Amino acid sequence: MKILGLLLTFLITSSCAPFRDSPFSDQLIRKDRELNSANHHKLNALNTGTKIKIAIFADSHQNYKDLDRVVFRINQSDVDFVVGLGDFTNSGYNLEYDQFLDSYVRINKPTFTVLGNHDAIGAGPSLFRKVFGPVNYYFEWNSYRFILFHSANWENPEEFNSSWLKQTVDESNFPIIIFTHASLRDPERYFEKDAINFDEVIKNAKVKMVINGHNHVYWLGNDNNTTLLQSPRVEQTQWLQLEIENNQALIKQMATGEATSISLKN
Repeated sequence: MKILGLLLTFLITSSCAPFRDSPFSDQLIRKDRELNSANHHKLNALNTGTKIKIAIFADSHQNYKDLDRVVFRINQSDVDFVVGLGDFTNSGYNLEYDQFLDSYVRINKPTFTVLGNHDAIGAGPSLFRKVFGPVNYYFEWNSYRFILFHSANWENPEEFNSSWLKQTVDESNFPIIIFTHASLRDPERYFEKDAINFDEVIKNAKVKMVINGHNHVYWLGNDNNTTLLQSPRVEQTQWLQLEIENNQALIKQMATGEATSISLKN
């Protein structure tokens, strides 16, 4: 028994694998922190021009092989920056955050992400704040304000704040693009004050586009002259490329090569 005890002690103390108490905790193996802010600084170092090119992906969940395929293709592109629209985990476990980050940090462009409803389960919001920073965030670049909005009101109601979004839109002097996980027009999620705030946001003359994931399929629409764009989920090589220049937008579905040109709200 003494020999067995010594052997177990040796195996535990000599293991190379870091220890985590539980997949439900807010402990992470990876040391990446405040990535949204860090990538904003990287983006500010880039030269601006008349065209903005953005890569968009959503809902990778545990499709890690497909995510790696998408990351590889994004890295071959000439986009200015990348936005992930959330649901990169199934259950908000720390091990899922770690595994997602193994792929995410290989993107060679400034990259931002929003909190998805699956990412907001359990310790997910705490993990998100550690890795990416505040669940609501905005940055300004190339005469646009880009807003990353936390829309998982059921899963993390404590930090859901539709008034923050409205205020952040109202106070801007720039045209605006909003990135969020769930559609702001989701009638099952948003009622009363929240629905009113989102209606005013969408109708605001400065808001050019609202881009969401969550529903796993591509969709393009118009609401009070605001372009609504829904990204498909990461599957095989599905991702979007958005080009904006002189109030014109070109949306490319990169898995199929299909492209749609639209005029943005004046």
